Amino acid sequence: MNTEIKILKQIEPKDFTLISGLPGVAYIGKLSVDYLMKQLKAELVGEVYSKHFPPYVLIEKDGLVELLKNQLYRSNSKDGRNFLFLTGNAQAFSPEGQYEVANEVLEWASDHGLKRIFSLAGFVTDRPFDKPNVYITTTKSNLLEEMKKLGGIALDQGIISGANGLIMGLAKKMNLEGACLLGETHGYQTATGRYLSDAKAAKAVLNLLASFLDLKLDMDPLEKQAQQTDEVIAKMAEVERRIQEQMKQEAKKPSYVF
Repeated sequence: MNTEIKILKQIEPKDFTLISGLPGVAYIGKLSVDYLMKQLKAELVGEVYSKHFPPYVLIEKDGLVELLKNQLYRSNSKDGRNFLFLTGNAQAFSPEGQYEVANEVLEWASDHGLKRIFSLAGFVTDRPFDKPNVYITTTKSNLLEEMKKLGGIALDQGIISGANGLIMGLAKKMNLEGACLLGETHGYQTATGRYLSDAKAAKAVLNLLASFLDLKLDMDPLEKQAQQTDEVIAKMAEVERRIQEQMKQEAKKPSYVF
């Protein structure tokens, strides 16, 4: 077995909803799930380790090392509904690993009362927009229609790569009800290729999910983060504009051949 689920706190089998968001484009899935867990005061109940995660460790602030892993958190809403969250600091780096990790999590969750699953991710586009759309695809047509009524835009083609998409395909195979919500993003990256966290897209995803699940969330902290991200992106765009202008000026200068 290359993947291990380490249970830190036993939970009784009971109907619950799984909400998954792992690192991906603009960190929309992870940011959304981490924010939701904080709002619902979720507690850590399990850790997922796998030989398929990238082969390095993280160094924490206390100087200790930490293996890459996924984590399972559990919370209850005020009306007694149960939620399980899947988050983490890595995805498996091979197709075989992606399948194994997602399958192990779903099988464990199914044995403990999994009823429905939502996967949160990003959708990269070059379309100019002020407010990002939330695109949706589901495992069952009735769920698709319900989410369309709340403002979700149904996808009718394309692919969803990585664990955030694969877990939905496996959920359908297991005849589970589920939906993938993808927040529209321009996918801005730093000079080193690292994605900037898109809090605006995460907020759009959470608004739709919260409406569907009838959850009351405080979005003010996420809105402030979105404004800060917009400021960073604006500065990056200005720097890029200046560089392009300088390159144009340099190209206009006469060149001499001796």
